[in-house]
Amino acid sequence: MKKYLGFIAATFLLVEGFGVGAAMAGDKYGAVATGANGAYGYSYNYDTREDAENAALYECGGTCSVQVWFANACGAVAKGDGATGWAWNVSKTAAQNNAVASCYDYGGSNCQVVAWACTDR
Repeated sequence: MKKYLGFIAATFLLVEGFGVGAAMAGDKYGAVATGANGAYGYSYNYDTREDAENAALYECGGTCSVQVWFANACGAVAKGDGATGWAWNVSKTAAQNNAVASCYDYGGSNCQVVAWACTDR
């Protein structure tokens, strides 16, 4: 009987461990916000998109707007001579390169990444 109870206890702990692991393995969100005069804010590793966007806006301050949000990836914003471009990708380098390309697509010149962030997942 002791062996049987031990088996049940071990199974329960194993199942509980999987439950905790699944809860911890959820999506992680981030966002990048920009504003006037070069203001920016970013966030990463938030449990919801809304929390990530609010954190980026808070960090940016003033009259900022979210340019890009992302889940389990990276986001980047580029600016150049009146244009703003943004992108997300699982690769930081690709997100940055795509943001610069997007800036040029919107008519910018001398486009450069002004802010970026990546989640840990």
